[in-house]
Amino acid sequence: MKIVKLFDDSLTYPIREWKKLIILGILFVVMNIFNILPIFWIGIHRNLPIDILNIISLILLLIIILIISGYTLSITRNTINNLERNIPELDWVNNIIDGIKVVVLTIVYYIIPVIVTLITFYIVGAFDFINQIISNYAVYGSINQTLESITIGNDLNILIVLILALILYILFSLLFLVAKAVLAETKSLATAVNMIDVFKKIGQIKWKNYIVWVILFTVISSFINLVIGIIVFIPFIGVIFVSLIVNPYVEIFSARALGLIYNESKE
Repeated sequence: MKIVKLFDDSLTYPIREWKKLIILGILFVVMNIFNILPIFWIGIHRNLPIDILNIISLILLLIIILIISGYTLSITRNTINNLERNIPELDWVNNIIDGIKVVVLTIVYYIIPVIVTLITFYIVGAFDFINQIISNYAVYGSINQTLESITIGNDLNILIVLILALILYILFSLLFLVAKAVLAETKSLATAVNMIDVFKKIGQIKWKNYIVWVILFTVISSFINLVIGIIVFIPFIGVIFVSLIVNPYVEIFSARALGLIYNESKE
C-alpha cells in the first residue's frame, strides 16, 4: 500500500463508526473529570480530607488509561490480521490486559535511553551544572545573569547530553512503535521486547518506507495538535469537544496507521 493511500485510509477510518468514536470519547471525558475532581473537591469542601478521593481518582484514572491503551492495541491487531474494516468493540477485560502489556512494553523500551542519559549526565557533571544554576539564580535573582555566570564548557556538556538523549529517544521510539505492532499481532510481550527481531521487522517494512511514514505521521499529528491547541481556547465547549471527538479520533487514527504500515512487512 502506498504511504499516501495508507494515511488516506487511516484518516477516514475513525469516522466510519461515530458511535464507537463517541464511546471512546466518553472515556476521555471521564478521565479528564477524574483529573480535576480532587481540585474541584477542595474548592467545595475546604475542610474535608481528600486523601481517599485522590486514591480513588488515581485508581480509576489508571484503569481508564489501561482500557484506552488496550483498545487502541486491538485496533492495530484487527488491522494487522485483516479481521474487519470496522472499528472493534470495547472489551473491558481484554483491553485492560492489553493495556498493562503496553505499559510494560513502554517501560522496557524507554528505560534504556533514560538510564543512559542519567549516567551521561552524571559523567559530564550535568547534575552539578543544574545545582550551579539553582544556586546562582538564588544569588542573582535573574535568569539572564544566572546564565551569564555559567561556564561555556558546562554549556557544551549539557548540549552534548541533550543531543545524545534526543538521538536515543528517537531511535527507541522507532523501535517501540513497531514493537507495539508486534505485540498486537502476537500478543506476546517476550516477542515484542526482542529488539533484534523488531529491527528485522523494520527491515521487512523497509527503513525508507518506515522513515517516510514516521515523518508524515509526525507532520499530521503536529497539525492535529495545533488544531487542538486552538480549539481548547474556546471556553468550556473547546475542552469537551477535544476530549469527546478529537482525542479519540487521534488514538484510532494512530492505531490504524500503525497497523497498516506494519502490514508492509508481509508484502
